[in-house]
Amino acid sequence: MTSWQQLQDEIRQHSPKPDRVQILGACKAQPVEAVTARIADGLGVLGVNYVQEGQALRKALPNFKGEWHFIGAIQSRKAKDLIGYNCVQSLDRLSVAEELNRRLRDENTAMSVLIEVNIGGENTKAGIAPDDLPDFLSRLSQMSYLKIDGLMGMPPPLHPVEARRPHFKQLSELFEKYGHGRWRRLSMGTSDDYIIALQEGATVIRLGTVLFGERPPKTE
Repeated sequence: MTSWQQLQDEIRQHSPKPDRVQILGACKAQPVEAVTARIADGLGVLGVNYVQEGQALRKALPNFKGEWHFIGAIQSRKAKDLIGYNCVQSLDRLSVAEELNRRLRDENTAMSVLIEVNIGGENTKAGIAPDDLPDFLSRLSQMSYLKIDGLMGMPPPLHPVEARRPHFKQLSELFEKYGHGRWRRLSMGTSDDYIIALQEGATVIRLGTVLFGERPPKTE
């Protein structure tokens, strides 16, 4: 694990805009005790991959006053369960966007969303293709309860990790090209490669192992 102070120092050292960077705690399969300890350090954004996981964690952390972000794959039928989140980072299908917008309209509330981009062109990963981004943005602009606030992406797991830099750079360029200075969140970089992501302009880094340690082994 990396200390909270060291993470702050790394952000100041490597990010061109350190004051804009948020650390997101990727809580997948992490013990509540580990999450609670980092909240005490100053962690203010928690990210979950699964609806049920999020429900359980919210119940376990009733006094958490920070932001809840959904960072996993979204099923249309589960869209209703995402309404209480501050941000959905993994929007990549029109069917899900339409369902979310409808649910939000019924609740008369808006939600911040990030578009997930498949920057590595991997068949096994979610996200829209970079070339499809303009049309997707155009379609989303008609959905007034979805507030587009940036992009999210994950590069292929290349080694050495420096080989991932071009993918981060590509996402950063898309962020600048289509955000026109209005978007706040460029979510990229995990425990393996967040330093490179920061250098390429990430404003949200999604950290699991670095923050909480290795995930406990699965029990049968």
